[in-house]
Amino acid sequence: MRYLTVLIALLSLATASAAQPKPMQICTLEHWPPFVDQSVLKSGFAVQVVDEALQLAGISFQRNYVPWARAMEETRSGNCDVISELYFDPERKHWADFSDAYGDLSMTLFARSDRNLRYQQLSDLTQYRVGLLRGANISPEFHRTEGMQLVPLKSVKQGLKLVYSGRIDAFVTGEKAIRYAMYKLQNELPEISNVLVPVYPAIHTNELFLGFNKLGSNNQEWRQRFNKALQQLKASGRYQQILQEQHLVFK
Repeated sequence: MRYLTVLIALLSLATASAAQPKPMQICTLEHWPPFVDQSVLKSGFAVQVVDEALQLAGISFQRNYVPWARAMEETRSGNCDVISELYFDPERKHWADFSDAYGDLSMTLFARSDRNLRYQQLSDLTQYRVGLLRGANISPEFHRTEGMQLVPLKSVKQGLKLVYSGRIDAFVTGEKAIRYAMYKLQNELPEISNVLVPVYPAIHTNELFLGFNKLGSNNQEWRQRFNKALQQLKASGRYQQILQEQHLVFK
């Protein structure tokens, strides 16, 4: 009788376990501030937006922080259901179904407001000394423009300080990275958010998507539920609140 009781208990546990849906496995970049940074609030903007949308959709999930190449391979092979910081590329449609865009990386110039820097075409920028991160890829058109006076720099903070002091005319990198760095610099340079302004239009913009591999049986349903929850976040104003919490916009 005792053996039978134990067997029934084990069978009950197995049945309950089988009834539990398998959590979505997400491959996430190890470190890509301000989008992914495990040392800050909610691990960064991209993580917080995706997490809150998945929670709103009632989808259980696990994150795996891995290098970019491994994140791509693990998702293509099916070990991860989703890669969470993906740009659109037609080639990637062979193995991934894209969610709705949940964020963007806009390559934007920042300059001193008193310079009144403007441009209509990229060749207009050749008269300025423009800082950028060493090895940065702004856009193919930007780097093909002849006559650019480009100043390679080691950090966003350095670029903003040089623009602030007038030693270079502008600095270009992802706008969200600039806004977060300006927030971090406010104790040192209290007026920085008033002195430095974005120069629109952005030079180039990439949108961020979840990329669901085509192998998982739940992935199409998960993608639809995520998209619906993301729309709800935006309609409710919560999405804008997240941007403010992450210090990526100025109130």
